[in-house]
Amino acid sequence: MHHIRNFFKSAILSQTSVFFFALMSLYLSVTVAQTKYPTDYFRHPMNLPVSMAGDFAEIRSNHFHSGIDLRTGGKEGEKVYAPADGYVSRINISAWGGGKVLYITHPNGYRTVYMHLSAFCGEIGKFVSDYQNSHQTYAFDTELPKDSIPVKKGQLVALSGNTGGSAGPHLHYEIRYASNDQPINPLYFGIAYEDPIAPTIVGVKIYPATPSTLINGKNNEMKVGSQNDEITVSGRFYTGIFTYDRMETGSNSKNGVEKIELYVDDTLFHRYQVSTFMFEETRGINAVIDYQQFQRNREYYILSRRLQGDRSNYNTVVRDNGYLSFSDNNTHTLEYRVSDYKGNTSRFRFRVKAISSKGEVFFHDTGIHAKGEPITYYKRFNMLQSDFSVEMEPYTVYSNDMLAYSVMKDADGLTPLHRIELVRHPLPPHQSFTVRIAVPKSVPTNLRDKLTVVCISGKKISACSTRLKGEWLEASTRSFGGFSVRLDTVAPTVAPVNFTETKAFNGNELKVKIGDNLSGVDTYKCFVNGKWALAEHDGKTSSLTVNARYLKKGENTVTFRITDAAGNAIEETWKIRRP
Repeated sequence: MHHIRNFFKSAILSQTSVFFFALMSLYLSVTVAQTKYPTDYFRHPMNLPVSMAGDFAEIRSNHFHSGIDLRTGGKEGEKVYAPADGYVSRINISAWGGGKVLYITHPNGYRTVYMHLSAFCGEIGKFVSDYQNSHQTYAFDTELPKDSIPVKKGQLVALSGNTGGSAGPHLHYEIRYASNDQPINPLYFGIAYEDPIAPTIVGVKIYPATPSTLINGKNNEMKVGSQNDEITVSGRFYTGIFTYDRMETGSNSKNGVEKIELYVDDTLFHRYQVSTFMFEETRGINAVIDYQQFQRNREYYILSRRLQGDRSNYNTVVRDNGYLSFSDNNTHTLEYRVSDYKGNTSRFRFRVKAISSKGEVFFHDTGIHAKGEPITYYKRFNMLQSDFSVEMEPYTVYSNDMLAYSVMKDADGLTPLHRIELVRHPLPPHQSFTVRIAVPKSVPTNLRDKLTVVCISGKKISACSTRLKGEWLEASTRSFGGFSVRLDTVAPTVAPVNFTETKAFNGNELKVKIGDNLSGVDTYKCFVNGKWALAEHDGKTSSLTVNARYLKKGENTVTFRITDAAGNAIEETWKIRRP
C-alpha cells in the first residue's frame, strides 16, 4: 500500500488510517456549497441575454472579484432593474473602484450591489443630485435609513456605465448577506445562462518545499509537460495549477472556475472552491497563488500548499498544509479535476516517481537563518531603529518569517531609504501596517506639514497617507519595499482638454485634465460664474467633466480649484463663450 508522509506519520498505512482518510475525503466533498440559496427570488437585473465577462472570485491584483461582470454590448446606458422588492440602503460615488455604486437591501436577508453605473434613476437620481449639490461634492458614501427610498421588483433604478476602475462598459453585480456584507456567488441564485465549454488547464507545476527537495534532479520548480508525464521527486513538494473557463465559443474572456480538486492515487487531497468570502480575507489570495509568477506575467497558479497564516475557509487540504512527500520508491498518480459552475469538468493526470533521500533537511517555519528580525505570524510585531520603526498587528504576514532590514541612500529623499522585505515568503502583507520615520532635522517647522512618506517598490513610487506626530512621520502602508521622506511643495496641475478661450464652446461638457507630482489630488472644486458646479472625477483618465448646462449664453467665467494631500493648491480661471 502506498505510503504518503503528508497524510500519516507511520511508515505503513493502517486500516484505521485508511478509514480516517476516507472519512476526511467524504467530509471535504460534502461541506462546500451546502447552503441552499433561493433560486427563484431575484430576477435578472437587466433585460439582456446573460453574458459574463467576469465571474465570482476570479483572481485580481490583491483581491478576489466579488461579483459577476455582465456584458452590456460594449455600450453604456443599459437599463438596470431592481431584482426584487427592497430599499436603497447605501450609495457610494468615487473616481476609483466601483465608481457609481448602488446598494439595495431586500427583506429576505440579502443585499444586491451594482457598480460602474453611469446614472441613477427616478427618486434615487434625485437624492444623489440633491446630496451632491447640498454638500458641494461629487464623491460621497452614505447609508440611507430603511425604506427612505423603497423599490419594487422590476423597477428601473439605474443605467449601466463605465465609471470607477472599470476597464470597459459593463454591469458589476453582487449578492451579499445583508447582515455583514459578505459576498456570495450570484450564480447560486438561479441566473439562467449557457456554458457548454469545460475549463481550460493551461499548466501544472511541481514546487520544491525544502532546499533538499529534488524534482527531476534539480531543486527548482518544474512545469509538467503533458498528460501522463512521469516526474521523479525526492523530498517534500507541493503543486500548482493555472486554469480558466470560457462560457461562450469564441469569447476572449478567461473567467474563473468553480472548483479545483487534486487527487492523489484517486483519493481527494486538496480542494479550492470560493463560494463566498469576507472582504477582510480578500488579500489572502496572494498566499494562495504563485505570487511571483502572477507578478511576472499574470498567470495565476493556484497552489496546493497552505500557509499557516492563511485563515480562509476556501483553501481546504487534508493534512500537513498541502505538502506531499513519498518515501516508498513507488510511482504515484496525481490528478487535477477542474469544474465550472455548470459542472463541465477537465482533468490533468501525471505521475510522480518517489525517490528516497538520505539526510533530508525538512522545512520548518522556525528553521530560518537570515539577517533580520523574526516574525511570528500570529503575534504582534515591532521593530525599532533610531530613526525608523515598523509595527504590525497579528496575521499581517502569512507564515513565520524574517523581516530583512537595510538602509541605503535615497538621492531624491530627505532621509535614507529604509528597506524592509520578507525573506522566506516575499508576499504583500495581508493588512495595513505602520511605519514611522523621524522628521528630518533640516526641514523648517513651517514645512513639516508638507512632508510625505513614500514607498518605493522597484520603479514604482507611491505616497503613503502621512500623519505628523511630534518628531515622527507616521504612515500606513500595504506594501513592503523602501520607505523614505519627500518634501511636497509643488501644486497640482489642471489643463483644458476640449475648450479654449479663443473659440466658442458648443460641446455638451467641459473637460480638464488634473494631476499631482507626489502626494496626490485631495480635493477639487469647479465654479461657473461664481457658483459651485458639479465636476465628475474620472480616476482612469485623471479628468474632471462639467455639464454644459451650467453655462449661460455669452461669456462665462469657469474656475477650477485643485488641492493635493500636502495642502498645495492651484486655481485656474478661463473665459468661455457660449453661442
